[in-house]
Parts: sequence; structure tokens; C-alpha cells
Amino acid sequence: MKSRLAAAFAAALMAGCFTVTQSEFPEVQMQPAPEGAAVRVLLSGFETTVTSYLPVYGYSTMWVSEPGYYRRGRYYGGWSHPETVSTTTYVPQTELTTAYAEMAQDAVEAAGFVVSSTNAQYAVDVRFSGPVITDGDRVAEAACMLLSLLTADYTAEAWSARLKITETASGKVVFLRSYEQEYSASAWGLIPLFGPLSADVVSAGYAKNWCLSALTRRTMADATAFMAGARTGL
Repeated sequence: MKSRLAAAFAAALMAGCFTVTQSEFPEVQMQPAPEGAAVRVLLSGFETTVTSYLPVYGYSTMWVSEPGYYRRGRYYGGWSHPETVSTTTYVPQTELTTAYAEMAQDAVEAAGFVVSSTNAQYAVDVRFSGPVITDGDRVAEAACMLLSLLTADYTAEAWSARLKITETASGKVVFLRSYEQEYSASAWGLIPLFGPLSADVVSAGYAKNWCLSALTRRTMADATAFMAGARTGL
């Protein structure tokens, strides 16, 4: 039994990568809308892009060399011949995503506010910018890879957001605040280079989604708190 467990553990080490450190996702709470009041909100912004990779399948002809061999004391030389093989090319596709706008709408509606494009009392706008990767972060990433003999990887970056709330009746900006969200993580795998590269937590896409999700939650927590307070006169 022990030998089986040891073999399973060794196989897991060989096959995967493990998260060593990772930023803790910020916990926030949405402020509920005042009871009995239909506070209408217009949401805008939350624009960013996502990159996906589209596989393109095809065929390619290449020359294949057959090795020579000995038979009955005589050497028969190798030969080359053309061979058709299947190929796969991954083409990057970059497009706008509405994922964070939908996340914001879900959070605001769950708090009891009404998301509407007409007769809105407040216009809530969030703009993202980033990423910011410092020279120190790049040095730390390189040092992690080199000192671990390519078995570990480290990533760190920061994104920012600007929240602006406008009172639509007067056109006055009643709330304006900037936010910054940092993310860092490290991962380790037994197989040099391939192990850490297989870890999602140290990928640029994961770091971006983590930061923008956190910023969406943080901005909407402050937005709901302000609108609930402004509505009740607090």
C-alpha cells in the first residue's frame, strides 16, 4: 500500500506543477439598496480585451531520412523520402469582452439596484488600465527561474481602475476614486521549464483576469455603498 502511495505521489510530482504562493483575493460586500426604493443605475466602461488561440489544421510535406543498417556483414545506406504530416498552428485572436460588465451588473442587481439605460439616477463608469510590471518584478521572475534551475516561475503585475459616479439629473460627478490591484504568484514543478510553464496561476491571462475581477468587485462595493448612502441621506 505504501509503495502505491509513493508511486502515485511521484507520478503527481512528475506530471504537474504546484502553487507555492498566491495573492489573496480581496473580500468585499455589496451594500443593499434602500428598502422600497427603485434606484436606477446606468453602467458603462469595464472594457478590456481577451486573447484566445484558434487552432488551424493543415498538412505539410517534409523529407524523412531512414537510417542505414547492417545485414550479413554488409552496410545498407539510409535513404530519404517525402512524407505528408498533419500540422496545427495556433493563431491568436484578440477581441473585446463583456465579462466584467456582466459581473458588475450581476453584483449591482443582486444588491437590489435596478440597472437601466433610461431614467437612471446614477451613471456608474469604470475604466481599467494596465498592466504595470516593474523592473523589480522582472528581476524577481528571472531570478526565480534561474536559481530554481528552471523548475519554478514567478509573476507579478498590477492593474488600476477609475470609478466615476455621475448624478444624471444635475450632471454633477458625485464620486470619483482610483484603485490599484496587485497580483503575484509563484509555482514549482519537478520537470524543468515545462513544469512551471503549465501552471495557470503564473500566466499573464490568469493574472489579468484575477486583477480585473477584483477591481470590478471593489468598485461595485464602493458604488453600491455610495448610492445607498446618498439615497438614504447618510
